[in-house]
Amino acid sequence: MKDIQQIIIHVLQNDVSEEEMAFFSEWFHSSSENKDLFFQLKDIYDHRKGGLMPDSKETKVSWNRLMNKLENNPQHIFQSTTTRNKRVKLNRWQAVAAIFAGLLIIGASLFYGRMKQNSVWVEVRTTSSDQVQLVQLPDGSTVQLNVSSFLKYPKRFTGKKRQVYLDGEAIFDVKNDGRSFEVQSDKQQIVVLGTQFNVMDYSVDAFAATTLIKGKIELKTFDASHTVKNRMVLTPKQQVLLDKNTSYVTLRDVNPDDILSWTTGTYSFEDVPLEQITGRLEKVYDVTVVIPDEKSRKEKYTGKFSSSQTIEEIIQIINFKGQFEYRFRNDTIVLQRK
Repeated sequence: MKDIQQIIIHVLQNDVSEEEMAFFSEWFHSSSENKDLFFQLKDIYDHRKGGLMPDSKETKVSWNRLMNKLENNPQHIFQSTTTRNKRVKLNRWQAVAAIFAGLLIIGASLFYGRMKQNSVWVEVRTTSSDQVQLVQLPDGSTVQLNVSSFLKYPKRFTGKKRQVYLDGEAIFDVKNDGRSFEVQSDKQQIVVLGTQFNVMDYSVDAFAATTLIKGKIELKTFDASHTVKNRMVLTPKQQVLLDKNTSYVTLRDVNPDDILSWTTGTYSFEDVPLEQITGRLEKVYDVTVVIPDEKSRKEKYTGKFSSSQTIEEIIQIINFKGQFEYRFRNDTIVLQRK
């Protein structure tokens, strides 16, 4: 098993194995300090990977904040369980330095569509316990931001392009002011003038889905090296599903009402892989779902659930055939095929 700092980088890159994810989940949920530190590191990564490059002053401030946190913490933050009875304590200074250096390298390779660094940026982050948040952009466009999502946009749009960054899910209702509007997410770029569309692209997920409600959008998808793999124009009621691991895309017709139902707390699925459904559950309920069997992860389901239901109720519905043995361990759920 790799060190936890290597696994964290893999999690941020969306290149983590099931074994690493289980290891990371146990470390992540073992303390509030671990959770806080991970989100600070993710914040730095989000800045860089979205083309929103922090300058040297921002980087220095982020580094000092992490170092001060570790210095004031009498325990080893980088501590994780490898077995039930054996614990490995990592040197906290070396671990953070290794991750931070890794983030700088990753940021350089993922840098895309560089934006003006003298802009003032607004960041909006929602948690699993938040309600849907309505964000008013400076051009009059609106964004409905789903739970466990991150949106970054300039306080004022300047130049010929309006550019924002999304990690999560949102409905964009874009006002046409003559300039193109670009949404950059994990492995996608969406270009529009004025339209309404839904984007679900969490950087930790293996899938992304973009759905056009009205108007027209141009969608580009990228591989790990940020080479354009697919380019297409969507018409209303079309959805593109992207498998980030293979860069394979599927274009299909959908019912927009089902896609937008999350704004009322209902999540609908039609013939989608189980891992995509459990990915949703992780964002809504702040849990980690581990499915060791790859065939089970790819098996497709149709149905819906409401955020008013408990996670236990939903797992029982997924297991309606009794095909899984499942267990809850802290905030981790393991679905083991019988």
